[in-house]
Amino acid sequence: MKLSVEEIDQLDRYASRTLDQTEKAAIEDRMQSDTTYRLLAQEHLKLIHEVKRRGERSRVLELLEGAHRDMNAQASARTTADYTANISAGTEADSVQVKQKSPKPARKFEVGYWKLSGIAASVALISVVATFAITRSLKNEQSANYKELRRNVEQIKRSQKLMMDDIAEKKVEPAPAPANYAGTSFLISSNGYLTTSYHVVRESDSIFVENEAFGNLKAKVVYQDRENDIALLKIPGFILDKSTLPYAISKKESNLAEDVFTLGYPKEDVVFGAGSISAMTGYKGNPIAYQISVPVNPGNSGGPLFNSRGDLVGIISGQQTQSSGTAFAIKSTVLLTSIDQAPDSIKTLIRPARAISQKIPTRVDQVNEWRKYVFMVRVYKEQ
Repeated sequence: MKLSVEEIDQLDRYASRTLDQTEKAAIEDRMQSDTTYRLLAQEHLKLIHEVKRRGERSRVLELLEGAHRDMNAQASARTTADYTANISAGTEADSVQVKQKSPKPARKFEVGYWKLSGIAASVALISVVATFAITRSLKNEQSANYKELRRNVEQIKRSQKLMMDDIAEKKVEPAPAPANYAGTSFLISSNGYLTTSYHVVRESDSIFVENEAFGNLKAKVVYQDRENDIALLKIPGFILDKSTLPYAISKKESNLAEDVFTLGYPKEDVVFGAGSISAMTGYKGNPIAYQISVPVNPGNSGGPLFNSRGDLVGIISGQQTQSSGTAFAIKSTVLLTSIDQAPDSIKTLIRPARAISQKIPTRVDQVNEWRKYVFMVRVYKEQ
């Protein structure tokens, strides 16, 4: 991948801060979601910065050269003026002394004249030598700066070529579209572990998760609990800026009639649904799930179920097709058990979410914060 002429022009205007807010936001969003573009853009912006810095240094050198030329011109003018003034003064003194017919003042003028001439010659010689030395030094420094700039440009070109070769070798490609299946997942730790329903990701060949906050990210299945319909995913290299999530996984069961809400992706943008715990068991009396009066669709599978305090109390697992408005959610206590039964190499790396002490004032504010950690899951299978 190479930057197009239009992309380079956009980055140039981005660096010079001449883009409007919409264009600027589009570039920053693309940097966040497209790793290849971000690396190329960072290298180009670095090059722009380096060229700008060198240009500023060259302008400073030109100003110094101009200042030295002005100083030399002023010194030369003062020397000429002093010389002329002294000649005039000497001529007037000589005239007066001739009238007095005294030879001594003439001798005095002769000595003063040669002394002044010697000083003027010394000043001129020093000015010429200094100007030559400064000019030569500036030329040498400017030449060295250009050589350094050329080296930096060549180094950036080599780095860019190595990066492109590495990308070509790894064959990094964007996710295909459309997905074979879609669902919902959400973070359970700050270091990139998520959970979703097992039936969403079973037999998958590749998985991508996506939301407005973090863009499109590659994920992989690290553990599957088929019996409890739970899967654990990992986003490689993902770390949140803050060490905690704004919600906790509840260690106890909810109460009958307790208010609950869910966030999920039955369509391209996140959807909010609210209801209550309508039964303490799931489909056909399954004790690992709740029955909930929250309207859900297939894309909601794997999404979080929160209570009014914002604690995670379940995972949406499906709906009863024979009964409208009846859905089910795997209990959070089952999720904790599933994590505990995962291999040590996985469960020791999962740091379950702990609620922060900050209280969210309204449900709207709560949902706007929680949605950052809920992702659409796109599942792909080879045909």
